[in-house]
Amino acid sequence: MNEDSKKKSVLEKIKFFFKKENFFKQKLVIGLIIAAVCSIVFEYTFYRRIDPQYISKNRMALVAGIFYFIILHGIIRLDVMYEFIHKNRYKLALAFMIFVMIMNYHGSSIVNFDEQFQTNADDRRFHTLLGLPRLIRTDEWASSMLYKLSQGVGDNKYSYFNDTLRGTKTDMFTLVDAPVLDILTIGKPLQLGFIIFGNDAGLSFYWYGKLILMMLGSYELFLILTDQRKRVSLFGMLLITFSSATQWWYCMDTLIWGQLILVLINKFMLADKKWVKYLCAFGLLSTVLAYIFVLYPAWQVPYAYFMLAILIYIVIKNITEFGYRITFHDVVITGFTVLLICLMLWRWYTLSENTIIATMNTDYPGQRQEVGGGSLILYSYIYNIFTPYKEMINPCEISSMLSFYPVPMILSIVYVIRNKSKHLKFFIPTLLVSFILLVFCKWGFPIWLSKASLLSMSTAHRASITLGTLNIYMLVYLFAKSNESKKFFSKPVAYILAIGTTALATYFAREQLIFFLPGLESMLGWLKTLIAGCLFLLAFIGIYNLNRDKYKYFAMIVCSFIAIITGICVNPISRTTDIIYKKPISLKFAEIRESDPDALWLGDDTGWYLNNYMVANGLSTINSTNVYPNVDLYKAVLGEEKAALPENKYIYNRYCHVNINLGKYEENRIYAAAADNIVIELNVESLKDLGIDYIVAKKDLNTLGYSMDFEQLYAEDGLYIFKPIYK
Repeated sequence: MNEDSKKKSVLEKIKFFFKKENFFKQKLVIGLIIAAVCSIVFEYTFYRRIDPQYISKNRMALVAGIFYFIILHGIIRLDVMYEFIHKNRYKLALAFMIFVMIMNYHGSSIVNFDEQFQTNADDRRFHTLLGLPRLIRTDEWASSMLYKLSQGVGDNKYSYFNDTLRGTKTDMFTLVDAPVLDILTIGKPLQLGFIIFGNDAGLSFYWYGKLILMMLGSYELFLILTDQRKRVSLFGMLLITFSSATQWWYCMDTLIWGQLILVLINKFMLADKKWVKYLCAFGLLSTVLAYIFVLYPAWQVPYAYFMLAILIYIVIKNITEFGYRITFHDVVITGFTVLLICLMLWRWYTLSENTIIATMNTDYPGQRQEVGGGSLILYSYIYNIFTPYKEMINPCEISSMLSFYPVPMILSIVYVIRNKSKHLKFFIPTLLVSFILLVFCKWGFPIWLSKASLLSMSTAHRASITLGTLNIYMLVYLFAKSNESKKFFSKPVAYILAIGTTALATYFAREQLIFFLPGLESMLGWLKTLIAGCLFLLAFIGIYNLNRDKYKYFAMIVCSFIAIITGICVNPISRTTDIIYKKPISLKFAEIRESDPDALWLGDDTGWYLNNYMVANGLSTINSTNVYPNVDLYKAVLGEEKAALPENKYIYNRYCHVNINLGKYEENRIYAAAADNIVIELNVESLKDLGIDYIVAKKDLNTLGYSMDFEQLYAEDGLYIFKPIYK
């Protein structure tokens, strides 16, 4: 055999080995070994630089799993692998949930508390496994997550009313969104994990339950809209799930429940078996209540418009294409479901009437009257690919959906005009709602129209997220319905449009973001602009040629890649809630709470982070965040007349952070440190009037010459716990 023949034989053997059908089992084993080696290399090189103190076997196992999934794409035929995932998606979702709950994984940024106080008490449990904790997400890690965890601590677990937050009777269901053991929890199903499994596994269930519901809900809805085209539906699911807004606002509940409501309505209409209709009706009872209980009109109202547009299409399609007819049985089930929803809402209102009234009477959000206009984030998707990897002022507020706005709206109009579309039942409602939201976002409404449309309860920036979501749905619908026979643009025109769109979108994004958040120039440098421009140019070339199959699939790959790099690294992967309950001061909190469970606590100049941390440890803390105004506290501090003065209206905001500074003041006073942050200057003599039993401070109170003494119970790492000695 000559040299050329030998080379050819070797090449043929290599090709034979790498052919996916051959040596399947051997490749699975080899792939597993490669994944394990890669994870070890990753741990001892890349991650050793980030976190040199700890080598994590848990992280190595997690990273090995990620590498192995990637390697499987080279071993298993993609159509076979993804068909298996599609058919078993609910089983795989359940297996995933069991796994993360056993391992106590979550994506919360509560590990930020490791840097807030007692930094010397370091522990590997106080670190993320992957990714960075997001300091900017204080509404998550320093507020809402702590309220949820507080319900699982102490003697009065999961009660509807608790006196831990605000140090007084507080509605834990309505605004706090904490787990409550009540029939109303049907409308907050993700909270059940805390009640059934406790804080660690409950947090895993809550966190990754949102991710799973977002992925499955969007995928199922896209399957409906695309007539079961799985590849295109997967593409749409990636755009929705990993958009910047979805991840920075973490899987917006409004969108989750809205998508599921539409999926369940469609299933209810088409189901032949009665038991399936009953399950759908129960699902609608839960999801409709969940949508209502979000209680954030800024997204609820615009997403209601989104739901209405898609619902019109689903109903018309099911009647005209699938022959759905309303039956007496369906009317009875629907009526019974609506009755149950009303009864649940009545129970909620009777329990939370005072909370609802207090919220409606707040300066914010009770008096909000928006007219829209001036949205500056419609094009920010261009730069959202960088926000997970660059520390910046406020990535949440500049996050948007990966909508490719305004191209989906333009293509939809072109599609309708040039193809004498049979899809008007989809495009008419979606385009109509898109233009309503567009006008509100860019130019605004007259006040009367804003009120009549209920968009006065939203803002241009929040409504822009919904507009972006609707653009994604239109784009995916076009990907599913377009083919070689559909008329869009010639190739030269498509290329010109792609170049022009990229240039304009990049320019508008840069100018608007700098105007919106001055100081962003460093994030929007010319190198990053060039990178973003090249990526989106490729995407727009494919999108403008979406009636050509090769370009369409190319666009789906590029857009999916953009989506993944935009969102997958936003939230970290962490384990357990040890950062809350295993710090030295937490252990002391638990000891005192066990011996004196009804005590009232105060944080002296501790900052609202630590005040809410006390709440998570089950301490009734008078100056934790006021999720709604604690009027009795303000009256006790200022007196009833001063508390009612117009200049003190800022103390009646929802989610107002309360800081107390003790001192030898002539009189108590309250002032606003920021829009949602107040400071109470409190004379120490008022402690007795407020009934304070324990004080957490960052200084020794006995050295400040106060007219009363304090028993020191704890002093470590600059934190003190005192018990006032009243005469």
